[in-house]
Amino acid sequence: MQASAVEDKLAAARKLAHAMVADNGSEIDSIYIAGSLTAGLGNATSDADLFVIGRPGSTADQAVVQYGVDGHRIDVEHVDPAAITHTIDDVTSFRLRRDNLAELHRMNRPLDTVARLQASETVLDSPLLASLKARIAAAESQIRQLAVNYFAITLISHQEDFLGAAADEDFDTTAIVGQDLVANAGKAVTTAAGDLYVSKKWLYKQLARRTVDGFPVETLRTFQHGSWIVGGRAAAEALLRFVQTCIAAAVLMNRDDAWIGAWPSWTAGNAADGIWRHPAYSVLRLDDGGVLLHWELRRQIVLKEPAAAVWALCTGRTVEEIVDQVRALAEQLEPLRPLTADRVLAIITALEQRGLVGRTPTSVLDSVGGTG
Repeated sequence: MQASAVEDKLAAARKLAHAMVADNGSEIDSIYIAGSLTAGLGNATSDADLFVIGRPGSTADQAVVQYGVDGHRIDVEHVDPAAITHTIDDVTSFRLRRDNLAELHRMNRPLDTVARLQASETVLDSPLLASLKARIAAAESQIRQLAVNYFAITLISHQEDFLGAAADEDFDTTAIVGQDLVANAGKAVTTAAGDLYVSKKWLYKQLARRTVDGFPVETLRTFQHGSWIVGGRAAAEALLRFVQTCIAAAVLMNRDDAWIGAWPSWTAGNAADGIWRHPAYSVLRLDDGGVLLHWELRRQIVLKEPAAAVWALCTGRTVEEIVDQVRALAEQLEPLRPLTADRVLAIITALEQRGLVGRTPTSVLDSVGGTG
């Protein structure tokens, strides 16, 4: 029944598109249907969104207009051809450096436009629309990297609120803020798995259709629903570590020659002599190839990919366990293949000297709210 309802909505959108061409084709360059329905994520109550790209110099109203067609609501957005071309330019040309992280915050709408266009259905084609889609297809890996970085930076913006509330033991507030933290972390994972869509609303549908081997969906669901707060500060620390793992795995495994399902450990270990990474750092991939560990307003460190991978695997496991995990990941990540057990130990030692890992878990909460 739901599939039939979705198809009926798409049919109504196509009908309206053809009627618009018949009435005013001289003003129209191309038309496409986009949104959750064409991305395979919507349901029977989702709207069908019709995007009409005008010809250069056309005078069509740029506002979003709603139509009723055969009992279905169709939202029509008129798009300026220069504006959408600029959006594609903006996304495909963006290069992340350690000094322009703030620019990531403005990428929500451009990324949303690109993701919708990538998953769109063309109703009226044109050389312009075909070229825009071709540019997106050619830059798919780069766009996914930008999206993973966007979810990472968005997560950072919520983390300070989470830390402040948790340090004050205001766990009702941490439950609300934690929902955003975990949703962004989950979106980074689905993006790295090749499922590019910006809206967080469809996260669980994406996880269901793009199964990531071993990924603990129930852990994510527990954190995202907020029931974890009965565990207090310890549970808040566990949420932060899980979110950090999701982002680190997404950043490191978001490669054409790797599969994020090969990530070996999504939850923390409990070895008595385990090595623990510092939980305050967010992880982003710079476009020069380095991996940035970013602690907001405090510290930035750029690591090469092998060192970043070893750091990410320091989740309360022994050196021997980390060595085994590195060897397993090396089948997916070519930069890890030269790492011997001695080299992994040397990297851990260097990370420890820089305060990036330790022999006991570090509490981020003790550094805020006057508790440390």
